[in-house]
Amino acid sequence: METEPAVTAGTPVPAGRPRLPEPLGAGFVDRPAEVLAEIRETCPVTRVRTPAGRPAWLVTRAEDVRAGFMDPRLSLSGGRTPDPAVRRRALDLTLVNYDPPDHTRIRRLATPALTPARMAAHRERIERAAAELLDAADAARGRGPVELMDAFARPFAFRSLCEVFDVPEAERAALYEPVALLADKTGRTAAEVDASVTRIDAFVRGEMARRSAAPGDDLVSRVLAAWREQGGASEDEVASLLAMLLLAGFDSTVQAMGMSVVALLAHPEVWQRLSEEPGRIPRAVDELLRWDTPGSFGTKRVALEDIRFGDTVIPAGSGVLLSVAAANHDPRCHADPGTLDPGRSTASRHLSFGLGPHYCPGSGLARLELTVALTQLLGRWRRPAPAVPLSQLAWGGGYLHRRLAALPVLPDGPVRRPLPVSCPSAGPPCRPR
Repeated sequence: METEPAVTAGTPVPAGRPRLPEPLGAGFVDRPAEVLAEIRETCPVTRVRTPAGRPAWLVTRAEDVRAGFMDPRLSLSGGRTPDPAVRRRALDLTLVNYDPPDHTRIRRLATPALTPARMAAHRERIERAAAELLDAADAARGRGPVELMDAFARPFAFRSLCEVFDVPEAERAALYEPVALLADKTGRTAAEVDASVTRIDAFVRGEMARRSAAPGDDLVSRVLAAWREQGGASEDEVASLLAMLLLAGFDSTVQAMGMSVVALLAHPEVWQRLSEEPGRIPRAVDELLRWDTPGSFGTKRVALEDIRFGDTVIPAGSGVLLSVAAANHDPRCHADPGTLDPGRSTASRHLSFGLGPHYCPGSGLARLELTVALTQLLGRWRRPAPAVPLSQLAWGGGYLHRRLAALPVLPDGPVRRPLPVSCPSAGPPCRPR
């Protein structure tokens, strides 16, 4: 448990105590790479104050971040063990509230259902979903831009999850509402958020009952089969596991798609190269995940005892943020990290899915979705352009999870005005009527 209280804006700093730097405020989401690079190269383990007013230690160099992910002394639960006898809704506690061995006994129920081989079995339906959504987007736009997040990224990520969970078509629209609200709570009331959690809880438990009676080849059925075989978890814990896989598999993938397209629009030569050689896309996915990531930091941890990183000792009880984004651009791990290189040999060492016991269980599905989405986009839009300057895109969310609200794209490239046409007679040029 953290031992230091929160300090809100305007709280006076006690005499003799320097005010902590606050680099993660509102401007951070617009330029995280710049902010984190300066910290990594000048003071790689440093103490800051978060926008919530709490002190935390930032760890920014790749070697230290990797060590932090593997260190059991950095705890997600703060050393507390949730009481399994307390009844909870799905999402009241998830895997990010547990440390091993509790984390391990719950997570292992999902592992067999989420292997790359299992995910590959859904590829044909996921490819069909991508093609249908892009067909609809192209048909609706005329000669104008496509707003990629609403027209493609969000519905594609949701349909992919529905395929893996085998959600009946008739239930999908109702399920999308609470999923989308919990992914972006901006402007929502506490009552709306609570109601959405209740709806997700009801959905998951309904699916558990349905698949217990009639198992299939879907993710829910496989998790339940592992639960029956292995035991070791309560019904509430299984419900929360399934709900977490549903929620975590949505917005993070949506944002990764948007960030990948932004990166490629900023590097049209890479877009063209991959469109001409689509076999390189699966490897390029890792480089795009290294280049930018929705989660600039891993989930906040608490030091259970004093922990040394290089010359710095982080005291027990301190909050610790392991900077994935800073590590992904550390030149000690990735040569020339400011170059987007789809053939980079070290790209798979990115930390966007984490590392160690808390490595993202849905990484196989995320890679599949990104590969399918980019293959479809690059295959049909050969020379696209952003409809607004990329520097003017609006970033939201916060320092723990950045969000791109909209991404308008011109699939056919910039709109060009008709050039003046010379008339046969002498005189000024005229335009065709």
